[in-house]
Amino acid sequence: MLAPVSTVSDAVASALAGAALVDVGEDDTLILQIRDAVPEVGICGLGVGADIVHDATLAARTGAGLICRDSGTAASAVQRGIGAERILLQTVPDDVRATSRSGWAARAEAIAAVCAWTGAKVIRTRHVAEIRRCLDMTESILGLRRPAWTLRGLA
Repeated sequence: MLAPVSTVSDAVASALAGAALVDVGEDDTLILQIRDAVPEVGICGLGVGADIVHDATLAARTGAGLICRDSGTAASAVQRGIGAERILLQTVPDDVRATSRSGWAARAEAIAAVCAWTGAKVIRTRHVAEIRRCLDMTESILGLRRPAWTLRGLA
């Protein structure tokens, strides 16, 4: 799960709630501060020191992962020598978007469940604790993890 943060305390709280990655945007100094405070969390940003970046040149130079907006950009990055295993393709669940446009509500938890069910590896959200619980439940339903607890309703 990828959580956007603007402070070190946001990053710590997000990591404690279950985020594996935090997005600092353009704040290079925040990368170093978060690295010191929460070394186990991955950092997405635009500067040197980030684990995942949006710039192919920086990814190629530093060995960081790369977020691409479309498959053409991802293919171009692979041709530039960035390994496919280091690339995340950013996308949105079109069916959920169409549902929302038609007037039906689609909560963040539902969107995350649909994304996880269809194979998304990273979910970007500000609602870390809620989405973490939803993703854990979806993985349990898919048989990818054991349920946190089980209850049999036998009478």
